[in-house]
Amino acid sequence: MLETRVQREHKIVQSIQSLLRNRSDIVIRRTDKSKVFYIGNATDFAGKAEEYMLKTNACQEPGTPLRLIIASIHAPATLVSKFLNDLLAPIYLNVAREVTFINGIDVIRKLEKHVLDGHFQATTNFIVIDVTDLYRMIPREGALHALMRLLKKHSDHGKIGTLSIDAIMRMARLVLDTNCFAYDNKYYKQTRGGAMGFTFTQALANIYMREWEQDLIQHQVVHNGIYGRFVKHLLNEKC
Repeated sequence: MLETRVQREHKIVQSIQSLLRNRSDIVIRRTDKSKVFYIGNATDFAGKAEEYMLKTNACQEPGTPLRLIIASIHAPATLVSKFLNDLLAPIYLNVAREVTFINGIDVIRKLEKHVLDGHFQATTNFIVIDVTDLYRMIPREGALHALMRLLKKHSDHGKIGTLSIDAIMRMARLVLDTNCFAYDNKYYKQTRGGAMGFTFTQALANIYMREWEQDLIQHQVVHNGIYGRFVKHLLNEKC
């Protein structure tokens, strides 16, 4: 019985593979940061991709030909990204811990304290804000300036550990300036934000957002409110 099922499912897989090979109007892609696949109309997919690139203006086709680049988990920029995240994430968490939600339990604990402090009212509102495409859309120069200010404030004689601020900034620019990808037989260079999946991109976005949200944080403090931002995978092992 099991053998019959295996044979039947094998034929189904072969049928799907044959269909995908012979149907140029079907596109299959792995979805961003997950283990599932997107299957859809190739024309619709191309239209949405073009619309996104035009709307965000986050990438451009280089004027000069690029050499073929093979992405690898051990690529130099990937390792530099992980190194920067390991260096910067503890600094960020140290200065932003009071307004950072690590997980759901962390949220509950802060809400319980808010209630015990007598600030929870019948008129209290719960508001959720989502920044669309945060990692891909942060302004690079603004984010790098925020990083520079953070490093200067928490450095010891111009150094973080054994590294000078200048060395850290040069590594940061290296990671941001080497994000290239291929789409529709063309090479593109990402000109805004950073690559999804690079841990440094996440750390840099959080550092930038920390400065951006200061007015809102102070407003909540004055009005006995709570403000917190959920930071996911800041210290994870991804590259």
